[in-house]
Amino acid sequence: MTTPLAKFIYILFMLSIIACLTSCEPSNNAFASKALRKPIKIAVSNTPLSAPLFIAQQQGYFEQNNLNVELVIIEGGVECFNAMINHEVDFATSSETVVMFNSFKRTDFSVLASFVETDNDVKLLSLNPQKYKHLNNLANARIGIIKGSASEFFLDSLLIMYNKTQQPIQRVYLNSDQLLPALLNDKVDIISAWEPLSYLLSKQMSHSPEIINSRGLYHLSFNLIGLKDSPIKQDQKLALLKAINESTEFIQQHPKQAQQVISQTLEIDAQQLKYSWSDYTFRLSLSNALFSKIQTQSQWAIDNQLVPRENRVDFRLIFDRQLLETYTSQEAGS
Repeated sequence: MTTPLAKFIYILFMLSIIACLTSCEPSNNAFASKALRKPIKIAVSNTPLSAPLFIAQQQGYFEQNNLNVELVIIEGGVECFNAMINHEVDFATSSETVVMFNSFKRTDFSVLASFVETDNDVKLLSLNPQKYKHLNNLANARIGIIKGSASEFFLDSLLIMYNKTQQPIQRVYLNSDQLLPALLNDKVDIISAWEPLSYLLSKQMSHSPEIINSRGLYHLSFNLIGLKDSPIKQDQKLALLKAINESTEFIQQHPKQAQQVISQTLEIDAQQLKYSWSDYTFRLSLSNALFSKIQTQSQWAIDNQLVPRENRVDFRLIFDRQLLETYTSQEAGS
């Protein structure tokens, strides 16, 4: 027979267990749910242009915005885009040229935002730049380029600007990691390449490897891209934009510390990073200028029969302006 005292002790024991279980529950349910989520995977190009993503991870901006993010470092925006299309990652970073070329193949992706711009990243480089500064000498030159990228558009932009489009040149299509070896091994005479290849070549030469000062001739942007049917929810996308924006603000306010983080993350020399850092403008945007650049590039691609004219699309279909506008509105109201 159970005595009243035994019942009382039993009740106290059960209450203590309930209290313990309650106190052990996470006080932040959102944080607990984040921990259970699959990581959001972002294919990030192996370049300082991707700095806002690396900074956001290092400074904890993803976690602070209740995100579980995994950065997958890949060589070049073309391969980043392919990883996204193949559902290996949820988002990708790439230049607007990669966006333009792929828009002729598909419209199941969106540009969510641009996070950096530069007008001096892509260059024509050679071991014998003095020879090719006379652009007539480009005739019959072997030029290494990355097909369907800013590398190819930049080359053609220069040919158009200097009225050299009729000159016969030999285009040698390579992957981004093949450009420098091809030049050093005399497989090509020139490469159309982005940093840090100019810096790496300059360290081996007594003079600059640049054929022509290209500053201001071509503005390159790096953008965050996602699939339209992505399982990533709207609130997570907004949180992702917030984390990236906080990162760009950190870069603006602490440039030396940001360079140190990127130098360590990408395992590149601090002097190498300083070589091109001042050319970068980090900010979150989705401007009309970017829209116009993609339209201009698409016309170039059509004129050069690099894409089928009949596949041209309205680029408004691949710009998710509403997401960035929603984020901006939320920040203004906070």
